Amino acid sequence: MADASQQDSPLSIAANIAGILTFVVAILAAVYVRLTYLRNSDQEYFQVKMSLSWYKTESTWLAELVKVAGERPDAKYQPEYQMYKFVMDDLVQLEKRLLELVEDIESKAGSEDEERKGMRWTLVPRSWGFTTAVAMAWLPVRTKALELVRQRDALTAREDSRH
Repeated sequence: MADASQQDSPLSIAANIAGILTFVVAILAAVYVRLTYLRNSDQEYFQVKMSLSWYKTESTWLAELVKVAGERPDAKYQPEYQMYKFVMDDLVQLEKRLLELVEDIESKAGSEDEERKGMRWTLVPRSWGFTTAVAMAWLPVRTKALELVRQRDALTAREDSRH
């Protein structure tokens, strides 16, 4: 049995309560961040998808410029032409990888929707339907996709600065 002299002091009790409250607030903050992410992830995903569409248009224009520049007889030996050609190859590779990620996300989101049709309840509101499927598919590849977008923008900026 505990001796009466070994009871916690008021300061110790207050510190324990503060620790428990801090833990509860941290859990609530994590839940809030996750729910906010789930609500906004489809918008972020569609922005990346729209960027990919613009990238394809921009790459087509740049490819035409490189093609026209390459038609000059001495172009193959010019360092600028070689650099443009190298950048175009990198742009095509980045866009291809980004397109693969987008297609993978769409297939995963579609398969998750099919799996959830028989479910009667979920952890997030049903009104978020497509958002949840996209968010769950987007989460594992989000960092990689945004890094590819950043690399693509950096290459285009380097290309534009040469003009």
